[in-house]
Amino acid sequence: MSFDSDPTIDQLLKGLLPIKISDGTDAVKRKGQRGASVLMPLVSRGEWQVILTQRPQTMPQHAGQIAFPGGKREAGETALQAALRETEEEIGVQAKDIQIIGRLPSFNAVSEYRVTPFVGIVSPTAKINPDPREVDDVFEAPLSFLMDPQNHVARDVFFEGKNHRLYDMPYKSLDGTHRNIWGMTAMIMYRLYQRSYQAVFETEY
Repeated sequence: MSFDSDPTIDQLLKGLLPIKISDGTDAVKRKGQRGASVLMPLVSRGEWQVILTQRPQTMPQHAGQIAFPGGKREAGETALQAALRETEEEIGVQAKDIQIIGRLPSFNAVSEYRVTPFVGIVSPTAKINPDPREVDDVFEAPLSFLMDPQNHVARDVFFEGKNHRLYDMPYKSLDGTHRNIWGMTAMIMYRLYQRSYQAVFETEY
């Protein structure tokens, strides 16, 4: 896959870090924490789309939430290997059909994980075959919608003695389905917007 001179990809690359992690920032930061990775999968279907999943209501954690493919690292895995493995396990897209273009800074999730998000381009011919045990639905939302600040709905929360401003991204798909993209998934996309479109960079998350 080649996307030379694609203006959207060029814009995203302004905010992405190199694929290879050489500074150890993906390493766990506190006792009991575990490493995890997610993939923000992009696909070109006339315009750029973000592939998202909805978790089953039966899941013990984050039931029904909108999410990227991802999960905890297994022993001996790199952050990237974990993201690619989880993507294949959850939605059936193989590594050969994904071109990783960069990553966002690792961060401490509210849960016990240190999360590293990667951004990758999925071949439009890749077969998507979700695992019903982990994925209730797979859908796509336009990247242009998600990167438009008019679609970022501010929400303030109080956590660990501090006020935090979060952004939700309510989305109505073409079939009329309403989905509220929030939590860690929306946070990752908001950080991509900040870094790639506003040139807002933070050194540590």
